[in-house]
Amino acid sequence: MKFLLTNDDGYNAQDILLLRDKLSKYGEVMIVAPFEHMSAKSAAITLGDWLKVDKIDEHTYAVHGTPTDCTSLALAGLNIDCDVVVSGCNNGHNLSYDVILSGTIGACLGAATFRKKTVAFSAPYDDFTCLIEHFDDIWEYIIKYNLLDKHYVLNVNLPRGQYKGIALARLFYRKDRYYFDQKEDSYYALRDMQEYLEMPEDADCRLVKEGYVVITPVSRAPFNEEEYQNMKKKVQDQ
Repeated sequence: MKFLLTNDDGYNAQDILLLRDKLSKYGEVMIVAPFEHMSAKSAAITLGDWLKVDKIDEHTYAVHGTPTDCTSLALAGLNIDCDVVVSGCNNGHNLSYDVILSGTIGACLGAATFRKKTVAFSAPYDDFTCLIEHFDDIWEYIIKYNLLDKHYVLNVNLPRGQYKGIALARLFYRKDRYYFDQKEDSYYALRDMQEYLEMPEDADCRLVKEGYVVITPVSRAPFNEEEYQNMKKKVQDQ
């Protein structure tokens, strides 16, 4: 199997190197990742401008651009052949509506436009214990149940502390509270997250807190067929 590996923390971050080593057991790994930290860039892409690319070695390229730049350039510019695009392992979870902001997920969404199978891995902040100790279990679960698919991004979040197993989960939209501290003409953004015990039992945010590796499909296209039909009906009924 051939892997294209990227992230949003930088080509030489600890998390991507750990994931590279784990994936190497299952096939050939080519890294095309940002030159520097590019978190929360979503699926932003560079158009109508030049992208500087540093060839670090035969298996590593550092791109002076976004995570989505990396996957697009790898597939359409460097013409790297791969079976699966892997993004991560992100230093911090990508749960709930944070997937909208995530550069880790954005890289996969960019690759999905090339009809590639994609999977994103995210770990709790500064804790890659589960990745180190249980990656083989997770990868073999994904392959056993044929969970990789061109029609969605497979979003995998790892727990902190005790590992209880692997669970499929629903992307749950938390009820968070945003607020700002003001100092002169500047504002410091803060957020209180909803208590996980208030969430449904199959919510991604809850299951990862309870010690499970959480696997969630994230749609590659933000289009809702049901709502589209509802809108058509409203117009036709006038």
